[in-house]
Amino acid sequence: MAAKDRYTSKISCLNCSESGLLHISEADHPYMKSPDREVDEVTGNFDARALDDIEIEITCKTCGTTFPWRK
Repeated sequence: MAAKDRYTSKISCLNCSESGLLHISEADHPYMKSPDREVDEVTGNFDARALDDIEIEITCKTCGTTFPWRK
């Protein structure tokens, strides 16, 4: 089993400027087909969900705007 890299990314809504943090983990093995990215926690007034092993969708609870997270 591959080890996991964990990191934190600042997120901000483009519509209302709400801000928070996205805590993510992913496989650190260079030979894996995908990073197997997972949302560990999200702070601020946001919901986050992994759409697949790579893409994460963020929803601002303040204004309802949905946007993709990009590394």
